[in-house]
Amino acid sequence: MEGSLVFVHGTGVREGLEDTLKKVRAGVKTLPLSPTSVFGPEWGKEIGPADLDVTPILPTSSESTRAAADGEAPDDHATEVATWGLLIDDPLLELRLLAAAPPAETDLVVDEDSAEVELQQLLDDAEVAPTALDAAGVGDEDLRSAIAFVRDSEALLGAVQAVGEASDEELLDSVAQAVVATVLHAQRTAVPPRLSPVALSGEQRAAFVESVYVALSEALTRSFFTRGIWKTLGPLAVRIGNAKVRENRAKIMDPFSDFIRDVAFYIRRGDRVREHLAKFISDLPANGPVVVVGHSLGGIAMVDLMSGDNAPHVDLLVTVGSQAPYLYLLDSLVSMRPDSDPPSHPFTPWLNIYSPADFLSFRAAPAFPGVDGIVDEEVDAGVPFPESHSAYWSHEETYSLIGQHWP
Repeated sequence: MEGSLVFVHGTGVREGLEDTLKKVRAGVKTLPLSPTSVFGPEWGKEIGPADLDVTPILPTSSESTRAAADGEAPDDHATEVATWGLLIDDPLLELRLLAAAPPAETDLVVDEDSAEVELQQLLDDAEVAPTALDAAGVGDEDLRSAIAFVRDSEALLGAVQAVGEASDEELLDSVAQAVVATVLHAQRTAVPPRLSPVALSGEQRAAFVESVYVALSEALTRSFFTRGIWKTLGPLAVRIGNAKVRENRAKIMDPFSDFIRDVAFYIRRGDRVREHLAKFISDLPANGPVVVVGHSLGGIAMVDLMSGDNAPHVDLLVTVGSQAPYLYLLDSLVSMRPDSDPPSHPFTPWLNIYSPADFLSFRAAPAFPGVDGIVDEEVDAGVPFPESHSAYWSHEETYSLIGQHWP
């Protein structure tokens, strides 16, 4: 396979462009395409807007306004994603729910202190396989820190007292979930946030939870059991989503603020962005087809550039987690207007990749009815927002779709 792939970054990527490019260059090896044929113009660093902190202007959260949202029961996948959204915010939540549950009826006389000591010893002795740590992108020191946090928590004490047995499978599973959630919480709140494989893939996260569970139980397999707490927590996670958004508005606003900042800049200074990208693409060495992949705002800029006059030569446009269709319907693009006569016609062929969990992604084809050459494809990493907005580059399916449409 010959050609050049131009990665145009967007919201929240400029600070970690090199890390993202490493993932893209690793991913394109499956096409196959030489990593040296992947380019990434740093338009945000060179001409983009400054960082934005909206925390001082946000209203104070009001507990009295919290309310559960009504709606249809979510499917298992949506429930799991929503549940992990809560656990990453509050890693000890599931243990506290276990602690609040009534103890199981049993004829055994249980020494709660001994059970607590036994479980703490299991945590102290837990050794996760190095291969599992490498696959998850988690350092041993980070794992030990997460284990210590869970080990010394009041939530663990309450959970083991309610359950009564340190070897209880549901308790050990909840402890493993809490440890992994603590790791993910630390990664999310780091400055800048860390996006390791375990944060960007539901499959990697599940595998890492299993590795921690095995380390705790010293068993290779576990029997099936009913996750009563998980069944309770899942629907709860979906229903109180609005309340969590309100309570954690400053943190959740970060990716939206980045998006709003960049879009506001683009609307006012988009000509500079388009000129920068057009020159970069035009100056590429002749090496076969040119495929441009625009992420987030990068996709907006490329749709606008390629659908207008004086567009550079490009053989395939790919947008990933992009808001171009949304801005088109808002009449905020220069090259196309939703009420034009004759109707606007975007550049094609156009492959648009989105995720249901990425609140900054949209489908493109419905915005341009009757236009051939627009293909919408879903890539769901199984992780909550905002990690879902950056998770595309850690999944082979993204590169497989690009390869399938390669000119």
